[in-house]
Amino acid sequence: MEEIEISSDTTVAATPSVLPAKIERIQLSNLSYDQFFRNFMQPNRAVVVEGIANDWECFRRWIDRSVVPPKLNVPYLKQKLANVPIPVADCGRQHYNSHEKLELPLYDFLQSWENDDTESCRNRYYLKDWHLRSECPGYEFYRTPSLFASDWLNEYLVEQAADDYRFVYIGPKGTWTAFHADVFGSYSWSVNIFGRKRWYLLPPGEEQKLRNSLRNLPFSVTEQTLRDAGVTFFTIDQEAGEAIFVPTGWFHQVTNVEDAISVNHNWFNGCNVATIWSNLRDALADVRREIDDCRDMDNFDEHCQVMLKASFGMDYADFLAIVLYVCDKRLVSLGEDVGQVKQIDGYALGKQHIRFDVVTIRNLLHETIEKGFLDDYPDLRKAAASCLNKILSTSRAL
Repeated sequence: MEEIEISSDTTVAATPSVLPAKIERIQLSNLSYDQFFRNFMQPNRAVVVEGIANDWECFRRWIDRSVVPPKLNVPYLKQKLANVPIPVADCGRQHYNSHEKLELPLYDFLQSWENDDTESCRNRYYLKDWHLRSECPGYEFYRTPSLFASDWLNEYLVEQAADDYRFVYIGPKGTWTAFHADVFGSYSWSVNIFGRKRWYLLPPGEEQKLRNSLRNLPFSVTEQTLRDAGVTFFTIDQEAGEAIFVPTGWFHQVTNVEDAISVNHNWFNGCNVATIWSNLRDALADVRREIDDCRDMDNFDEHCQVMLKASFGMDYADFLAIVLYVCDKRLVSLGEDVGQVKQIDGYALGKQHIRFDVVTIRNLLHETIEKGFLDDYPDLRKAAASCLNKILSTSRAL
């Protein structure tokens, strides 16, 4: 297994990020995992990494480069993939703060690309959030880049045969994703395997300048509206073979300025798990305020968790299940005199990375218990305290 490791002097507390004048572009060959960890994940800074997908099967085979201009290799995809229903966004129709969703047979969607259909659906329909990796687990059309392999969210979900946050996007020129920040406040990475995308990226807090009198954020933005609002933002044109790392809390809008295909993950790890936990608590506070007039109802706290999961996509039990699972795997490794910890796609954590993860979880659980964040949920508090005690009993290994 390929090991990912960090330096022995890495601390849990990251150096506060200084906003750069521009988003760096770095060749993959010039960026080690430890450099990415220290310079981008920990300080929560965006970066474009070049030359990241050249050996991926989807990069080599999904595109017919024998024609000019290159185009989607529809016959090959029909040969490799079944005609399954796929999730499509209609970029011509808004539904609340997103685009209207529908399902289409894959081959119908691909046919419009093969025929270069000029009908409205060709220019409006965007295949998004397609869980192709989990739907076809034997089809290794890409490998997670090592920079992004420390991924607690998908580590847990994939190994538990649950959901995942690994997606394929296929969209014609002009399709787009509305202004948003990623689910849970997670990191995301997006690798273009074809075409070009234009990103507007806003550092955390800049989105507040765009709120209207009702405190709502816009559905879409332009460079002009961002300038008019005095927003600090970055415009990035992402080419084929390039990855964009989108840090926690960075709002963004993405447009396919050419027909484009990308592979995307949402994830979190020891660098941003505390922010995910803070976002989850804030979301619960919003739920409590929304139904405060029902506070005297039976099982009020449990009902709040149900609403939290519906609105945020995760509740307290889900979050703790991930954290405790990750911790147990690493503690087992420490008990074996620091063996490797397997990650997705055949990577393994080195001993310093394992220690970093455990110390991060120790600090998170200690604060959670000390500040009473789980006092309304005694079973969850008991599970968190038990895990913390296991960590403390292995303190000599840390």
